[in-house]
Amino acid sequence: MKLEFIHNLSMKRKLFVSYLAVIIIPLAILGAYSFQQSKQLQIQQMDIVLQDNLSKIEDNLNYKLQRFNSAIELITYNPNFSRIFNDEYSDYYTMYKDLSENVDPLLDTTLFLNKDISRIMIYTGNNITERIGSIMPIATVEHEFWFEEAMSSTQTNWYAKDGKIFGVRRIFGDINYDKNNLVYMELKPEFFFNSLNVSSMKEFSIVISDAKQHVIYTSNSEMKLPNSEREDKELIALSRPIRETGWTLSLLASSNTLTIKPWKIIRATIIIEGICFIVLLIIIWLFSRVFVSRIHQLNNKMRMVEQGVFSVGSKIVARDEIGELEHRFGKMLTSINVLIEEGYKNQISQKEAELRALQSQINPHFLYNSLSVINWKAISAGAEDISEVAGLLSSFYRTSLNRGKDIMSVSDEVLNTKSYIEIQLIMHDYSFDVEYAIDPHIRDCHMIKLVLQPIVENAIEHGIDQKRSGRGVLQIGGTIADNVLIFTVKDNGPGFTPEMVEEVLVKQSQGYGLYNVQERIRVQYGSNYGITITSEQGEGTCVTVRIPQ
Repeated sequence: MKLEFIHNLSMKRKLFVSYLAVIIIPLAILGAYSFQQSKQLQIQQMDIVLQDNLSKIEDNLNYKLQRFNSAIELITYNPNFSRIFNDEYSDYYTMYKDLSENVDPLLDTTLFLNKDISRIMIYTGNNITERIGSIMPIATVEHEFWFEEAMSSTQTNWYAKDGKIFGVRRIFGDINYDKNNLVYMELKPEFFFNSLNVSSMKEFSIVISDAKQHVIYTSNSEMKLPNSEREDKELIALSRPIRETGWTLSLLASSNTLTIKPWKIIRATIIIEGICFIVLLIIIWLFSRVFVSRIHQLNNKMRMVEQGVFSVGSKIVARDEIGELEHRFGKMLTSINVLIEEGYKNQISQKEAELRALQSQINPHFLYNSLSVINWKAISAGAEDISEVAGLLSSFYRTSLNRGKDIMSVSDEVLNTKSYIEIQLIMHDYSFDVEYAIDPHIRDCHMIKLVLQPIVENAIEHGIDQKRSGRGVLQIGGTIADNVLIFTVKDNGPGFTPEMVEEVLVKQSQGYGLYNVQERIRVQYGSNYGITITSEQGEGTCVTVRIPQ
């Protein structure tokens, strides 16, 4: 539809559109290039800003986490803690005194000086009495995912899971001690929010991930880190490791939110395009007026020829493409006069062809009438077998000719085949059996005519008639699957060798054989459809036909 609209445009308008395209395309490319360069410059500047903010955030986090690590180290390397949690107590008073004078003051002081710490818990394998909020048996955390790693490490290990941020470190004692003791320090849930100052960085997103690249905190749940499988070109992502924890700090920002549209460049480009457009419009008008006027002259001459004036003179004034058209137009006028005479002869030949076509239509009617007369004569004489053969023959030729059409319904094709088989049964004195398995749902489908009859004829001639012992059986089936008609013709004859199977489909036989059927199907439906033959000597032959719907 669009191409038709373009073809119907006048030459002046086509020239206008073509020149307009020549103007707009380069200027559009130039404007896009200028815009991209400006945007890239802004992104580079924003990258510097992001690097600066990332450094500040990293320094702040490392400073606070270093304080927490120092607090944990103060506990783990405290000699009194090592003694208290590794020496077994024999009396409650001594244990209470040690806890009150050494453990509680240090834990309380640490919590007081570090407002971001939610709690500090000592998990011990010693026989110290459990104290809610500060001392618990180590058996209560032996099933935790971090326990084995913390016990085998000499440093503070930091974790984040289920909204909890905590560090764990083993309390080492003298080499003679064999108790397992841990310091568990948990930070407040809002630690990251307060430390990262998220409220003042609304245009950025902060993501913290652990060593396994699991996100443990994000200031914007809709913003995700780009990966190797999906690179987001509109996303700026900067990352740095957090030394104290082994985590990764990432700062994300969308370039769309950071980029300012370069309207000044666009406005200047539009002004330049407008000036160029006006100048070129004047040039187009001058060229098109001279160029199209000659085409109009040639068009007027053609219009006169269309009205029946064949004596139009065509004077060539130039040797360009239009001059060549004028030259060919003159030669065309000369040829037209010759063709007019030949046209009368062609009309006579056409009338003769119509008469021959009418004669070809009369012959089938003459055949049907003749068979009908034979049928009635046989009935009058009491020759029922002759009447039956005449009726079958009439039905066979009626479906075969199909009023000159190549396409017929499956029901007519099956009727044609049955008529042929009934005639063969009479000729063979009913010496073989016929079995039909035609799906009723395919009777209204359509196919090219004369497909099954030549296959059945081949099965009788090369299969049933060649059988030396036993009674012959001919099986005809038809079904549909995946919009494909599938017909099978089986016989229990002697079968074909592989060489004969290949030969029968590639060589023309004396009659209308399988080769012709194969070629007609492939010409009509394509090479994906047609005949396939499977045969075993002594077992019979099966011919399968596939026709699309």
